[in-house]
Amino acid sequence: MVLTAYFATFSTLREVSSLKLFLLIVFGIGYMSLGVYGYGYVARGHSMNLRLLYFALQIPLGGLIIFFSQGTGVNVMVLLPLVGHSVLLLADTWRYVVNVVILLAYTVAVYLITGSVAETWSGLLLFFAGQVFIVVFTQMAVDEERAREKVVGLVEELEAANQRLREFALQVEELAITRERNRLAREIHDGLGHYLTTINIQLKAAQAVLSSDPARAVSAIDTAQNLAQEALVDVRRSVGALRASPEEDLPLDEQLGRLLARCQAAGVEPHLRVIGTPRPLSPQVHLTLYRAAQEGLNNVCKHAQANHLWAELDYSQPGSVRLFLRDNGQGAHTLDGGFGLLGLRERVHLLNGVFRVESQAGNGVTLEIVVPQDDKENSNSAGG
Repeated sequence: MVLTAYFATFSTLREVSSLKLFLLIVFGIGYMSLGVYGYGYVARGHSMNLRLLYFALQIPLGGLIIFFSQGTGVNVMVLLPLVGHSVLLLADTWRYVVNVVILLAYTVAVYLITGSVAETWSGLLLFFAGQVFIVVFTQMAVDEERAREKVVGLVEELEAANQRLREFALQVEELAITRERNRLAREIHDGLGHYLTTINIQLKAAQAVLSSDPARAVSAIDTAQNLAQEALVDVRRSVGALRASPEEDLPLDEQLGRLLARCQAAGVEPHLRVIGTPRPLSPQVHLTLYRAAQEGLNNVCKHAQANHLWAELDYSQPGSVRLFLRDNGQGAHTLDGGFGLLGLRERVHLLNGVFRVESQAGNGVTLEIVVPQDDKENSNSAGG
């Protein structure tokens, strides 16, 4: 726009002194250089003082160019770029102030050239119309650009949110798979593992007395066969529902009594004590206590070298149920635990229960579990 005004001005100049022509060229070079490089610099910064300094330099230069051009050419265009710059660089208040100064600079320059109020007023109306048009058009362009940037930003945020959701969904899926694997592993170990251990003990007992007491050997084999049948039923239930406990229609104290009776084949004398009045338990609590008893009996039969096992099932507290197991076996220096104790601890913690196991060499092992009777928050998280 400035170059167009300059070409028009120089094409219409007739008589002008060398000094004025030189000043017109110098001011023009300064005005255009500052308009290109100065504007680019202040537009990248956030200093309002620098932006106001830019207009403080450009407005007088533009007015001098109009004055030295002697009103020839399309000199009205020289100051109009500053109007657009004011919209881009300044807030509303300063924008209006700067445009008023631009209008005054144009008015003074034209009046000094013409010396006529009428001509000045006529040019002023035209210049003001140009100002209004540029302000409105530039503001519309700025608003459109800001709206576009906002839409682009929202799209990027939406894509980032979708990506985070996808990553979260994958994490949830992996966590669900891991929890299901752990649950299946606990179920296999606590259920089928118990039966296989007991069957192995029965078969070893039968093998030991096969020649000396065939009747007792046959009885042990029959017991092993019955246990194998129960194991098959337990596996079918686990595969079908993964929440059902063996002999699920029986109360927990009766189930524990049956488990303890199997210890006798391994030479362990069981002692069961029920404290308080037995009451129905949630499936999760029932299964956890049953699996705990299975794990405890497995450890006693396989490792403890004990001849007595004491078990307590305590209903005395209204909000919880307590299972206590203790043997008089060899005990252990450490209880780092295999998968059985680890899985049992996980079961109890999923019910917000308390898990405690203690042992000393020569003093047997003590296992104590306390679980809430009706923990609704964990109704879908435990059970295997």
